[in-house]
Amino acid sequence: MNWNKYPIRAIKYVAYFYILGIILLYIMHIVNGASFTTLPDFSSLFTPRLLIGLGLLGVCYPLIGFNTISMQLPEGGWEKHGKDLHEAMALCNMRFKRNEDGKMVYGAVAPVRRLLTMFEDEVTLELGSNNELVISGLRKDVAHVRLRVGDYLRRLS
Repeated sequence: MNWNKYPIRAIKYVAYFYILGIILLYIMHIVNGASFTTLPDFSSLFTPRLLIGLGLLGVCYPLIGFNTISMQLPEGGWEKHGKDLHEAMALCNMRFKRNEDGKMVYGAVAPVRRLLTMFEDEVTLELGSNNELVISGLRKDVAHVRLRVGDYLRRLS
C-alpha cells in the first residue's frame, strides 16, 4: 500500500460514497412515482449516523480495496519476459504509462473505467527478490492481472 496516496484516496472514496448515496436516493425517489423534475428530500443523507458511517467506509476502503501480491517469474527476469508481460498487460486493457525506479506502471485504456475507479487505475509491476513479480493496485485489477500474466507465462513456458 502506498501510504503517501492514502489521504487523497480516503477523501476520494468519502466523496464517492456520498455521491453514490445521492444517486441512489434520487433513483428511489423516481421509482416511487415522483417526477424527474422534483428533487427528493436529501436531509436523510445528512444524519449524523450516516455521515459517520459513510465517512468511516470511505476512510477504510483504501485499506481493503488495494492489494499487493507476488508470483514467481520463470527464469530470465525482465530481460526475457518484459515484452511478454507488456503483451499480457495489453490483453488486460492496460497500457504502459511509465517506468519509475524499476517499476513498470500501467493504467487503464478506457476513459470510462478510469472515471469509475476515480483515476486510481494504476497497476504496478515490480521485480522483487528471487525473480519474483510483485503486482500492486486495486484488488480487482491485481487479481485480473495475476490471472492473465500467470496464464500468459504458462503458455510461453
